[in-house]
Amino acid sequence: MRASYQKDLIVQDDYQLKGETAHHLLNVVRVAVGDDILLLNGAGLAITTKVTSLSKKELVLKKIHHSEIKRSFVMDLALGIPKKEALELSLKQAVELGFRKIFLIRAEYSQIRVPEEERLGNLLVSALEQSNSAYLPEVILTDWDKIPSSDYGQIVMMDSQSLSQKSSNVTKIEARLLIVGPEAGFANDELALLHKLPGVNVLNLPTPILRTPTAVAAGAGVILKSLLD
Repeated sequence: MRASYQKDLIVQDDYQLKGETAHHLLNVVRVAVGDDILLLNGAGLAITTKVTSLSKKELVLKKIHHSEIKRSFVMDLALGIPKKEALELSLKQAVELGFRKIFLIRAEYSQIRVPEEERLGNLLVSALEQSNSAYLPEVILTDWDKIPSSDYGQIVMMDSQSLSQKSSNVTKIEARLLIVGPEAGFANDELALLHKLPGVNVLNLPTPILRTPTAVAAGAGVILKSLLD
């Protein structure tokens, strides 16, 4: 279903969409009267609506039903900032995969500056609308040593530079963290720091070296599989 992000969305009977949102739906998506549109606020509220009328600059929608979607798991991502294209794809995948928070780390081998906040926001919103995700991740700019590792019962670190190792202290609780580095990997001091985090599972898959977005998807798959066990 076509989705539209509305930050200040509330439950009501009818909605009027104007401005950039209306322009996109009318001229790019080319919605028509009778089409369904899913309104999302990125915080769990999802409202299914139907287009009842439209003009050149406005759509009128009628509420069909609404729901408050609860998170079924808590999974966060600590990402050493990769190159621009890889970063943008990683962020889009993070939305689709259901990450709650994204810690963006200016790692020693990161090669670009942190993108502007507006650019980051637009990428996340676009991924939310394309995937119909109920939640928009929170993006936090920080350092490796400031990640709140004690908040997590399990940490999965994608590390092609080291032998896999599993912590004996892993507990099956909700909060899980995935750590992925930039394309050039982790510096030695970063490895030393991250390998000492409580509950960390260092994972070196039997694959060729993964691109950062691929590592994000693969690592998320490992965590999501553990939720099904």
